[in-house]
Amino acid sequence: MIKQERNKNKYSTFEKEILEKLDLIIRLLSLDVVKDAELRAQVKRLSELGFKPREIAGFLGKTPNHIRVILSELRKKKQEVKTLGNVGDQVDQK
Repeated sequence: MIKQERNKNKYSTFEKEILEKLDLIIRLLSLDVVKDAELRAQVKRLSELGFKPREIAGFLGKTPNHIRVILSELRKKKQEVKTLGNVGDQVDQK
């Protein structure tokens, strides 16, 4: 965040206004992509689009820690499904 603030000091007032408007457009488009989805699905989709937990938290009005917990649970669930798939493959081969 501090690095981003330093970079903002390099820009003119006009450039700062453009960056703020672009940030707003990105937020609006991101929210449109995940509208009508449950929180976990929203977090998963925004993460797949490359947003960091802090950014996702800002979009969804949650804390970054809450988003990290959801992402951790999603990774754990994905690993469990993958493990179960491997076990099923071994049973099929016998």
